[in-house]
This record gives sequence, C-alpha cells and structure tokens, in this order.
Amino acid sequence: MKTNKSKEICIIGGGAVGIGIAKSLIQGGILDFDLLEKENDLGGLWAWGTKAGKVYESTHLISSKRNTEFSDYPMPSDYPVFPSHSQFLSYLRELAKHFGIYKHTQFQTIVEKMEPQEESWKLTLSSGEQRVYSVVIIANGRLGQAIYPKSPGRFRKKIMHASDYQSADVLRHKKVLIVGAGNSGCDIAVDSAYYAEKTYLSMRRPYYYIPKFIDGLPYQDWLMEKSGEFDSTEDLWNHAIKLFKLAGYDPTDYGLPQPDYRIDQTHPIVNSQVLYHIGHGSVIAKPDIEKLGSKRVYFQDKSEEEIDLIIYATGYDMKLPFLDDEVIDWQEDGMPNCFLHSFHRNYDNLIFAGYINAASGLGNLVNSSGKMLVAYLQARAQKTNAYHVFRQLQQGPNPDLGQDHFLKTPRHKYEVDLWKLLKTIHLLTNKLKA
Repeated sequence: MKTNKSKEICIIGGGAVGIGIAKSLIQGGILDFDLLEKENDLGGLWAWGTKAGKVYESTHLISSKRNTEFSDYPMPSDYPVFPSHSQFLSYLRELAKHFGIYKHTQFQTIVEKMEPQEESWKLTLSSGEQRVYSVVIIANGRLGQAIYPKSPGRFRKKIMHASDYQSADVLRHKKVLIVGAGNSGCDIAVDSAYYAEKTYLSMRRPYYYIPKFIDGLPYQDWLMEKSGEFDSTEDLWNHAIKLFKLAGYDPTDYGLPQPDYRIDQTHPIVNSQVLYHIGHGSVIAKPDIEKLGSKRVYFQDKSEEEIDLIIYATGYDMKLPFLDDEVIDWQEDGMPNCFLHSFHRNYDNLIFAGYINAASGLGNLVNSSGKMLVAYLQARAQKTNAYHVFRQLQQGPNPDLGQDHFLKTPRHKYEVDLWKLLKTIHLLTNKLKA
C-alpha cells in the first residue's frame, strides 16, 4: 500500500473547534495542513440531521452571540442574542469560506488508524490511502461515545440517548422519561412538555438554574458587567442567587431539593423554561432511578411510573478508536494524560484541541488556544529555547486552572476556571514567542 507525504500538519475533525484551529493556523501563516472531516461538510455536532450532529430541531445556543462568536469574524447583526443551531452552523461555514478553510479540507474521510513513526504519524484513511504527517491535531470532539447508566432490571419499551434525539416527533402522545437534567436534558424536557402525554425528568442531584436574560442582558454579559462591583466571585454569585430567587429561579420554590454545593462549582443549567413547566406540572421532577421494569420505572423515592420512552441525557465519553490505548495513555478519569488537556506528554507532535471546558462561549477561547498552538508549532519547528522550556513544563504537573474547585463528577472532568485558563494560555503564548 502506497504511503503519501502530502502536508506537514493534519487536523482531524471539522467541527467548530477544528474550524477555529484551522483559522488560527492560516492567520499565523501556517498553510501546510490538511483538515480531514468524515461528513460531507463542515460543522460537526452543529450539523443537525447528520451522523455527527448532536443538536435537535429546537436547539439554540446557551451562550450569547457576543460570547460565542469569534471576535475577528462577528456573527451577522440580524442574528438574535441566542442563535439557533442552523444559524450557528451557517455562521461556522461562512467563517470557513472567509478564511479559506474549505480548500484545506477533505470530506467523507475517516481516520481508521493512526500510528506513531520515528518523528511523524502514519494515518490510514477510510479510502485505504495511507498518509504521513509530522504533526496531528485531534479535534473530533468530546461527544464521542454516548453514556448509558446501568440500572437493575430490563426495560422492554423504547430507549434512546440524547445524541440520537432529532425532534419532538418521537415524543408525541407518549409517557416520556428524560434521565439527566443537564442542559440537553432540560431542553428535551421542555420539548416533551408540549408534545408528550406525560413528561418526567429524573435528576441524580440538585441543580442551580440560570435565566438566559438578567436585567435586560444575556446572563454572561450581565455577570461580566457586574463582576467589578463585588470584592469576590462568591459575593457576585450570592447577589445573583438573590436575583434568581426574585425572578422565579430558586429550585426549592418548585419542590426541588436545594443544591448542597456552591453555584460556581458546577456547569449551571441555563434554561428559562424548564422550571416554568415544572411549576405547571407539564414536567414532573423525579429522583434517580432505583430499578427498571419491563414497562415501568421505579425511582429512589419509592414512586413508580409507566413509561413508553426513556431518553438518556447522561453525557459522553471520549472516543478515539483510531489510536491505540497505550499511545493515548488514558488516566483513571477517562482523560488522556496531557498538559493543559492539550499537549501529549510523550509526543511533541500530538495535540488535542477542544478537550477542555470553561464558562465561556466558543470564539474567544478557541482564538486564544489557537494562538498558543501556532506559537508552539513555530517554536517547535525552529527548536527554540522556549520550545525546550515548554517541553520541560509538559512533563510536570498541570498548572492551577481551578479544576479542583468543581464537583468531582464525570460531567466536570473537563471543567476549569475561565480566567485562570486564559491567563495561563496568554502567559505560555508569550513565553513561546520569546
């Protein structure tokens, strides 16, 4: 089988992060790269109706337009504050056209195998072709493998995961149980409130809820505007919780349990409708599942309900089937052993992009990460002193990104403090350029 050496760098995955990284490479003057995408267009999880798509018909952004857009390519002025999935997909593709990313992209191409060579990577593609790249950037997303929690018993009616939920059509005239009350679970519960015969929402733990608008502003804009008025983040959030109470966003007012942790220790639920429907009885809150029957579900509060459809909105694990486990060096928490969740500790030419989460929209975070990556690749190519210092840092512990502040749950294993992350990225970018 013939092996081709075509470009220096390969980006795997043409979703929002892959597009952002490609843009950063082009802006940094690094043009010798391919972007490999398994679908027939860019967009990744935002491409509703495709195998890669993870959005549903009613999906809108939960971060505002201002906080999601790339600052060097703003969203159209006629977009609403919280654009729909189709608007955001259109924006990503227009951005890709504007920066010339399409001409670097090969569609309907799956990486079947990726193997380390002496100073490069050999990729075997779905076409049977083999290519060698000096550097590989993996940007195929965190939503690789749907997680189905294990419960005793066997449910014999329909079960699906939120990753396969496309529209409310599947809910019509059914008794629906959504398991998992994160942002996706709450969105689907709101859909179900309108179309299902009955809607139940099973929550493993108590949650905080944030309205999309506060005092006439998108919640993120309001938080940033108010942050300078308080001595600490804790004081800011205490003030916010008082406002949430007045606005009807205290979960205990709806019979839900009070969270036993601080609001800034989790990725909060941003939803202006789910509590409304709980208050009106069109969504019925339930605790965790105790066991499953053939047609019934039994809950930990000893209640039971007849159910037609269970939708598990219970998250995802990473999935990198093209890489051997020993190459990835999986940790106990299911994360690759990487510096800053990005740079492989043993291979200086293997980088993970987008495997970190902070309370921010996409654009500014990917722009900052992309600039650091460009500085790293340029320093690596020249083998500068800064590159060697950076490699030494990669072998040590991760810097304090505030990761220990968050709850120790699978949902938060990617979570870090935004400001600590940005400060670290800017510091390392400047050092790499020195």
